[in-house]
Amino acid sequence: MKRLSDYVNPYIGTISHMLQTCRPEVMLPYSPARSTPLVSGCSDYFCSDVLVGYPLGGAYVTPGRALPGGDSFDNTIDHSLEDFRCYYQRTELEEMDIVAESTVTEHVYLHRFTGADRLKLTAPGGSIAVEDGLILVKALVPRGKEMMQYIAVSLDAPLPPEGTAGENSGENGAILVLGVPESGVTVRGAVSLISFESAKRLLAEETEGLSFDVTAEKAQQIWDDQLSKIRVSGNTEAKKTVFYTALYRAFQRMTNYTEDGRYYSNYDGKVHEGTFYTGDGLWDTFRCMHPLQLIVDGERHRDILESYNLMYKQSGLMPSFPGISGDSPVMIGFHAASLFADALAKGVEADYRTAFEGILKNAETQAMMPWCCGADARDEDRCYYEKGFFPALKKGETETSPLAVEFEKRQAISVTLEHAYDDWCAGKIAEALGKHELAEKLYARGQNYRRLYNPEVGLMCPKSADGEWVEDFDPIYSGGPGGRDYTTENNTYTYTWSVFHDPEGLGGLMGGPEAAAAKLDDLFRHNTGDRWKYSYMGQYPDATGLMGQFAMGNEPDFHIPYLYDYYGAPWKAQKKLRDLMDIWFTDGITGICGDEDGGAMSSWFVFSAAGFYPVCPGKAEYAIGTPLFDEAVIDVGGGKSFTVTARGAGDGLRYIQSAELNGRPLNRPFLAHEDLAAGGELVLVMGRKPNKEWGK
Repeated sequence: MKRLSDYVNPYIGTISHMLQTCRPEVMLPYSPARSTPLVSGCSDYFCSDVLVGYPLGGAYVTPGRALPGGDSFDNTIDHSLEDFRCYYQRTELEEMDIVAESTVTEHVYLHRFTGADRLKLTAPGGSIAVEDGLILVKALVPRGKEMMQYIAVSLDAPLPPEGTAGENSGENGAILVLGVPESGVTVRGAVSLISFESAKRLLAEETEGLSFDVTAEKAQQIWDDQLSKIRVSGNTEAKKTVFYTALYRAFQRMTNYTEDGRYYSNYDGKVHEGTFYTGDGLWDTFRCMHPLQLIVDGERHRDILESYNLMYKQSGLMPSFPGISGDSPVMIGFHAASLFADALAKGVEADYRTAFEGILKNAETQAMMPWCCGADARDEDRCYYEKGFFPALKKGETETSPLAVEFEKRQAISVTLEHAYDDWCAGKIAEALGKHELAEKLYARGQNYRRLYNPEVGLMCPKSADGEWVEDFDPIYSGGPGGRDYTTENNTYTYTWSVFHDPEGLGGLMGGPEAAAAKLDDLFRHNTGDRWKYSYMGQYPDATGLMGQFAMGNEPDFHIPYLYDYYGAPWKAQKKLRDLMDIWFTDGITGICGDEDGGAMSSWFVFSAAGFYPVCPGKAEYAIGTPLFDEAVIDVGGGKSFTVTARGAGDGLRYIQSAELNGRPLNRPFLAHEDLAAGGELVLVMGRKPNKEWGK
């Protein structure tokens, strides 16, 4: 019987449609040890064939052979001779007749090489020494702002004499070449951010007495257990592969850097007791990755929430794009407000007082300029506070703010809309904490999206600081690369709909539900205007997976098909969603239509394939779409499960004829989180043609 972990195909998405490629990774859920062969050349993994080495955290090991002209470590990868699973990877390096295999524990990389008689260990920017029968490597954390890792490496082969140091090789750092038996050698490397002593403990605790094969089997069992949190049936093997690969990627972030109950935090440069997660991009993940993990990994989600509080307390700022070395000035908004508001609405216990303290600081005192964090609010921010919108530059006006990033511009429409949503989320937390006056102030700001809706255009439009509409605004092409003068990576056809918390109010501005549904129709049908598609994509390279102006390949579009539920036309959501899942998510190497962004896009597919989606994190409800499978059984914790049954969905039936929730008729296209979390069954009767009355 096929195990769930063997449905995972890490090659999916390893050739990108436009921008960022996916990395196939051998890893455990949320764990820091993540192994992908290091290759050079093309940025798409599947198109790169020059092997650099196999990772040991920030260091790496390269297999080679002693040849008449000297040691050679020049290997290429033929991906047709590669077997990649989420728990194990095997490559035949045919030029030197070497077989390389990899697996992991939480903190330890394991590589087994057969046929090599030389290994080269490289520590970029670091050092190598031999001590107590181990190789101790100090290496730079990749992209870690001069942070160092402590790596304890063991080999089941003779080591050089104690104290042997790797030679210094300039910018490559330290390099140590070892002779090893051709019959096979296993390299184990435990990585710590605390010390060599911690790395040694991790090495012993996680691998001592365990063979490579036993470790790989344990990794596979961990993935089988994790993937069993959602069990689907009733569609093709290919669709199950797409689903479980997406679920695997949905558990890649955040990363648990805890080492035996301790962790190092670069937010204050200290070692602490406790549990610590970091590595996130909230602009990507607040929409559906965190809401998915909240459902199926509730205990871990509480630790993630507390980690955000820890980062705030240690640094003085609630992060938005936290990484191993600190918060990064990336994207827009302060979406920790969404993260905590969603957990609050869904009954998750957390320290909301500390969280709100940090969130309010972002809402009230921090600059809103894109790709800028930690700066104090300025005149453009006061325009938002006092007039209700973030100001765009007038046509031909020169940027004067020193905080503006030249390429990222002001993104004035997107900043206004996303801050309005975050303000609403912050208001929900304030209200729960009894801060009613503050909540009302934040709720009022949550309506700021109304200030930018231009009824003459029927879309959101930019305003300059004096409150006037920017002249000659083209809702498709204005704004330069990515529309960044006014929007974020997409144009205002997409961004008009970024009113997660009040789609009904947005529909009212458009003339009511029927008019809003018609405008959604136009979004999906509107072509690229008077330009060729290649010209459009040249300006909007993030807008992959196009259907009209809708871009499946970028996060601001994720919730849009579900808005039909709010406007009395859920059958149109069902139509579009099935098309989007079938067209843009496949089991091939190009099977992800945009930037994966560490699990964000895959989480959209997991939710949508199960049949529902969190349009507004911060509200305890989900919009119902159309399931991809006949049945999806979701482990919601506490020994309970929630089942979505939709007979015939796997054969292509996409339209809901009627619905029952726990045996009672359900006549609205929404599912309450309370019902989901309690366990039970949603039964959807499916058909070939729409029932336009259901859910209306």
